[in-house]
Amino acid sequence: MDCPDGPPLTFAPLPEPPRLPYEELRAKLPRVPEGGRVDEAEVRRGLAALDLDPAIRTEVKSDGGRVGVLLSVKGNGFDAQDCLLAHVGPGTTEVWVPPRIQRMPGEGGCTVAGALDPLPPPH
Repeated sequence: MDCPDGPPLTFAPLPEPPRLPYEELRAKLPRVPEGGRVDEAEVRRGLAALDLDPAIRTEVKSDGGRVGVLLSVKGNGFDAQDCLLAHVGPGTTEVWVPPRIQRMPGEGGCTVAGALDPLPPPH
C-alpha cells in the first residue's frame, strides 16, 4: 500500500505525570516511639493533608502493628513505574523509591505489601 501524500502525522507529547511528594510525605507521616502504637487513622490524616493530585493513587494497609503506604501514578506499561513506598512502625518511619528493576513491568512492582515487607536484593 502506498503512503498518503503530505507530511507524516505528529502527536503532542504525553502530559508529564504529577510529581510524587517524597519530602512532603516524610514530613507528614507520624513518628511513633519504640514500644508505641501506630494509628492507621493518623497516617491517613497525614496523607489527606498532602492534598495530592487526583492522578496519584494511594493505598494504606495495616499489618501487625505497622502501616504501609503506597503512592503511585499510572505508568505507560514500558518504563519503570513511578511510586513511593512508606512504612510506619514503632521506632521507625521510612519513605523510599524502590529500585528501578523492581519497578519495571513484570518485576516486583509497586505494592503496599512491598511497603510492609520490602523485597530482598537484587530487587
